[in-house]
Amino acid sequence: MKHSYFLNRLLLFSSLIFLFAFSSVAQTIKGKVDDYKTGEPLAGATVHLTQQGVNKTAPVNLNGAYAFKNVHSGSYQIQVNYIGYKSSQVYEGNINSTDEIKIINIDLQDASTQVAEVKITGQGNNKETDRAARGIEKNAVMIENILSANTIQLLPDVTVANALQRVSGVSILRSPSGEGRYAIIRGMEQRYNSTLVNGIKIPSPDPAYRFVPMDIFPSEMLERLEIIKALTPNMEGDAIGGVMNLVMKSAPNHFVLSANISGGFSSLFSKGRLFNAFDPSSARQSPATIHGNSYGATYADFNNKALTSDQSLNNPLSSTAGLTIGDRFLNNKLGVIVSASYQNIYRGSNSKRLIPNAQPDYQPLPNSPQFSDSFDRTYSTQTQRLGIHNKIDYAIDDKNKISLYNLYIHQNEFESRLSSDTLGLGLNSTNFSKQITLSNRSTLTQQTIYNSTLHGEHFLGDEWKLTWDGVYSRATRNMPDRTEFSYDANKAINSTGVVTNEYDNNTALTHHWENNKDQDISGYANLIYTPKIAGKPVEFSTGGLFRHKIRDAYYMEYTLKGGSTLYNNNFNSIPFTMSLPIDGTGNSNPGLSNNYHITENDNAEYLQARFDLLPKLQVLGGVRIENTNLSYLTQSPITVSARSGKYIYTDVLPSIHLKYALTDNQNIRASYFASISRPGFGEQVPYQIDGEYYKEIGNQNLKHITADNYDVRYEFFPGGADQLLLGSFYKKIYNPIEYYVVRGSGPSDLFIQPQNAPGNATNYGFEALATKFFGIIGFSANYTYTHSRVTTPKLLYAPTGANGQPMNSIINETRPLQGQANNVGNASVLFKSANLGLDMQLAFVYTGERLAQVSAYANLDFYQHAYNQLDFSFEKTLTKHLSFYGKINNLTNAAAKIYLKYPHDKIKSQLQEFLGKQDIAAQTLVQSDYYKTLFLGGFRYKF
Repeated sequence: MKHSYFLNRLLLFSSLIFLFAFSSVAQTIKGKVDDYKTGEPLAGATVHLTQQGVNKTAPVNLNGAYAFKNVHSGSYQIQVNYIGYKSSQVYEGNINSTDEIKIINIDLQDASTQVAEVKITGQGNNKETDRAARGIEKNAVMIENILSANTIQLLPDVTVANALQRVSGVSILRSPSGEGRYAIIRGMEQRYNSTLVNGIKIPSPDPAYRFVPMDIFPSEMLERLEIIKALTPNMEGDAIGGVMNLVMKSAPNHFVLSANISGGFSSLFSKGRLFNAFDPSSARQSPATIHGNSYGATYADFNNKALTSDQSLNNPLSSTAGLTIGDRFLNNKLGVIVSASYQNIYRGSNSKRLIPNAQPDYQPLPNSPQFSDSFDRTYSTQTQRLGIHNKIDYAIDDKNKISLYNLYIHQNEFESRLSSDTLGLGLNSTNFSKQITLSNRSTLTQQTIYNSTLHGEHFLGDEWKLTWDGVYSRATRNMPDRTEFSYDANKAINSTGVVTNEYDNNTALTHHWENNKDQDISGYANLIYTPKIAGKPVEFSTGGLFRHKIRDAYYMEYTLKGGSTLYNNNFNSIPFTMSLPIDGTGNSNPGLSNNYHITENDNAEYLQARFDLLPKLQVLGGVRIENTNLSYLTQSPITVSARSGKYIYTDVLPSIHLKYALTDNQNIRASYFASISRPGFGEQVPYQIDGEYYKEIGNQNLKHITADNYDVRYEFFPGGADQLLLGSFYKKIYNPIEYYVVRGSGPSDLFIQPQNAPGNATNYGFEALATKFFGIIGFSANYTYTHSRVTTPKLLYAPTGANGQPMNSIINETRPLQGQANNVGNASVLFKSANLGLDMQLAFVYTGERLAQVSAYANLDFYQHAYNQLDFSFEKTLTKHLSFYGKINNLTNAAAKIYLKYPHDKIKSQLQEFLGKQDIAAQTLVQSDYYKTLFLGGFRYKF
């Protein structure tokens, strides 16, 4: 009964959206021709109709449709031919005077075969195979790379972020625990890339930016992962680097059931290195939220269990689990799939970092680096991910189809950070007093993304098609009561390094709340017209979108002091109070400027045409107009000039894409497209927050970024999973946004601020990808060379004044864009044996040196050293439906290291007891992060 009720409601809802009155064409045979495995339309195929000794042919147009009109009554035969595909069987049937339209849909099989694919294609969903991914890449109208679900399943990775590093031209930025978090595509950092789910943009839970943290998505929920590197007019235009489209599992053609469970551990938490857990049962709301901003909070209003409960763990067990079930009903008209994934992963890192002075020295060389602090930190991170999604699609008839998609992703990240901050380093003599600030910080970060998309497809006759989407999306990020306790340990150390006296005081306690909401209500519509002009199919399309976005950010922090009481390892004995009673009120909280409300209305319209200029040359071109209208209001005092603001701008974005088919399995592509990148929401608000090492401040004068993008690529798809891709790209970027370290009032008073570079930037490079199987052994490798340049003014502190006195002067410095590595590559050796029921992969990832942080001073930028990681994974079939699998990350214990390109021997006295060995003579090691090895092993069931 529930099933019937739901179906009736679904049909009623769809009929309220669109009412159709179609004119009938008597005696008509029509349908669609698709790829059997991918479902992609096979434009250019030829359909042959034989009836009463008369032969007719009809071409398959760009959306896969064909039609024969005015067909005589009686028997008929139909056959389809297409280069690279097996000729279809002969379809026989009858049509009589009572028939108005006869629908015959035909699926063709690829003529190529691949022995190593037999095991994969013989089970599960054909849309998830490598062969299907290669077919989509070959037939796509734009340049893209795809990871299939089968490839993702065998990878050593369990999140989309880590899987992204396997894609040609993509590297990742890692969290403090070593988990991949953001993608850099073709040297363009995360701000230049956008994230879609099933082609629909989703909001970001990030408190300041538009980009989505990719580690929130469990990778097993995907049907495929698409990296689109060239935008067409019908795509949103705010991506300069590329688009990450997460195509989630859709309803299969038959009953599917799969489940998996695994367990494992990180080798970091061994040999005495405990996992520092904490009790997260702190207050979920700040005193100002509970009682109002005029309320004066005291120590009694705060819960300190996160600091006072000892829950350290020895070798905690990580675990994952997943379940997918789907089928089709009502004569295949109704498709349903539900997929869920749960992960509970323990990771961490040991980190050391030097913090430079706000101003360098002028001796022994101009801009000689000086360091004010040295941080020694250990991170313990427990990440819980829960992902659930479902899709219901219903074919009302042969011309109308609707679907409803829902996605819910939730992540809890429990991070404990133990930190030692040595002020002034205290490394210039052998008999000195050292002041060290010790702190314990416990943070729970909760992130959620919800998306609901109602989609419709309607054929309005033989040549017209309408698609539409109604979307509601919501992303939230909550940080309930981040708690930090710190105190100064003043140590007297003799010449032998022994502590002769320790005086612990200056205790401080902070409680910090952040809440962020990003909500979208969007509508998409596309009208597609596919006539034949001069006997050739042409596709015209137009449409657009409207998005209403609301974004709210809440920030509140309280700082309590322990007075002159000495700390003797008894936290509860410290009489914490506010410095002044007014400091406990929300009205006087220094973080009020970080509380803001943003309304943004985006609308876009486009025109697009696709046609065959020559028998083998396909042309797609058009123009898109993007309109942005953003306004914000903060809770800053009325006297603050940037308390509110408004940004309105329009961008016209033309594009053209050419695809020439050398043969049925070889293409040459060339494209140009214009695109934009909007600043992050928090970046344009005059906010100020404490980052991991520096304070971060906003910039209300930021302009949005625009770019011209050029691409060429050669493609060869010999069959199966094999492929060869060779391409190059060039980007001209206007008003690029870079993060700069700027000076405050003191030697340790440094800020990070986003700024538009004064000049334009260029970014160009070359990509190569090859995959080849030799029986059961396969090799896959990709390499990307990227070169970017931007010129910015920098300070030079040198003895250039009168009498050799030091002065700051301005010089121009040319450097790469932040995050861009010259060399990025992957190499994998694969073993796939259907006879043994065994798949194995040894995967190597290499990311070359890249700019990590820009300094206000010339030649003092921080660079991340080349990073390489070796991973291993396998899956062994135990029975027909059951297999055992394993994933091992970072076999070689690779460390992330950051260097200053300044000879360390010139500042050796400051480095003698920190960061250990300086392993590059011409550079100074300023940060190292070690993550160790992560192991997972489990069972998978597939029916």
